[in-house]
Amino acid sequence: MDNKKILIVYYSLQGNTRQVAESIHKTISSDIFEIELEKSYNVASAATLGLMHIKSGHTPQLKRHIENIEKYDIIFIGSPIWWYTIAPPIASFLKEYNLQNKTVIPFCTHKGDFGDFYKKFNEYCSNAKIIDGGDFHNNQLKDESVKKNSIREFISLAQNEIDYRLL
Repeated sequence: MDNKKILIVYYSLQGNTRQVAESIHKTISSDIFEIELEKSYNVASAATLGLMHIKSGHTPQLKRHIENIEKYDIIFIGSPIWWYTIAPPIASFLKEYNLQNKTVIPFCTHKGDFGDFYKKFNEYCSNAKIIDGGDFHNNQLKDESVKKNSIREFISLAQNEIDYRLL
């Protein structure tokens, strides 16, 4: 990932995905962007309205936007798992931005099962170069050394995959 411009994009309702995104940001030279919505979810509305949005395919309006996304070569994208799939704010981001020819590295946080997250992610990013992603169980994030090692391993595997594809 040397000499590449890297962006970390994430959405985090309860802080777990933010922890991973910030840890990646501290580990590699990158810019970081937190997705915010015009009408934010809270824990209760994520369980009700969020589920309705997932079932209907509705994507909520983004509050902030990234200027010049084309300047980035590699984009890490982090999402919490909602109802065993991609969170609607991440779907909004993926619909809004053209990631064609970008190297995209997804990651997710969950309480036990990431469901069809990667399948849905690949559908949204079909024109990007997607690197195998990482999933982080919320229990991994409770222990600082486990979290650090898991993130370090994830970054190392992503780096190896990127290097391999450049051969």
